[in-house]
Amino acid sequence: MKSTLVLLLILSFALATRAQDQTSQTLSDYFFYQGSDITLPLNAKIKLAVGQFKDDFPFEASSITAEQWTIDGKDLMHQSKEQGELTFVNLQIDKGIYTAPAKVPPHNPVVITVSFHPEGQATKIILICRIHIINKENYFYLSDRNSIGGTLYELKEPLIPSRKAAQETAFFVNDQWNIGANGFQKSEQENSDLKLMGIGIGVVGDGKGTYTWTVNGNDNTGLKPPCNTVAVSGTDADGAPFQYMSVDCIPHGDSKCKPKALAGNTTISVFDKKNKIIKGYFSGILMSAKKNYVWVSGAFSVNMN
Repeated sequence: MKSTLVLLLILSFALATRAQDQTSQTLSDYFFYQGSDITLPLNAKIKLAVGQFKDDFPFEASSITAEQWTIDGKDLMHQSKEQGELTFVNLQIDKGIYTAPAKVPPHNPVVITVSFHPEGQATKIILICRIHIINKENYFYLSDRNSIGGTLYELKEPLIPSRKAAQETAFFVNDQWNIGANGFQKSEQENSDLKLMGIGIGVVGDGKGTYTWTVNGNDNTGLKPPCNTVAVSGTDADGAPFQYMSVDCIPHGDSKCKPKALAGNTTISVFDKKNKIIKGYFSGILMSAKKNYVWVSGAFSVNMN
């Protein structure tokens, strides 16, 4: 059962995607590639860049001229370390690296903006990214481009240690680590209905590091391991189940569509074989079988098997 968790998520997603034949999205405006409302653990890092839809697929924008970045309304020369640190990527001012502070900042979420001109245009665009610094384990946060705020799905920790070990686990099979955190969603309301949630992660590696999401396979084989993937599932506020995956299938609506990795990364921050612990975090773009894009961020802490 454990050894097929991630593969089942992948296979069910791929089958549902091919069964859909809906009108493609036509989105051309700009957005924060990593999401406009995301989460990040303490001391974690995330690359920030501008994104744009091209041919119905989200890409990192390349034809922009960035003018200014701010963090909580201050330019980079006057930023406060209590709110984290924003730097440029290899002196490229159109890309930034944000590092979360060691403790939850006094102003949370941290608000980052970037202003720029698309190539050949006089219009100035300002994008806003809200980063919630969260000191939690085994959760994911979903948001979309067209709304402010998102939804947090946090795993309710089992009271029985043996059950926790079974529900929050990592095992190595098919040349990849398969990381899973599954169970009931934590709720602040008493006597609330129990809602299932799950996180399934594939990592092709054997240690700490940041792993870019990938695919392996084609239109004949479908998605197959090993590859770096993320899948999340749960139940929304209306009681409807959902599932999102870090894999698209291009072109949309084509029965011969080819698997394509969406933008995102999984970072392993703790890889302790002695104590059998894997911890880390992830963020990026996911897609449902109905071809709806969402932005995800989250963290995990599981036991090696």
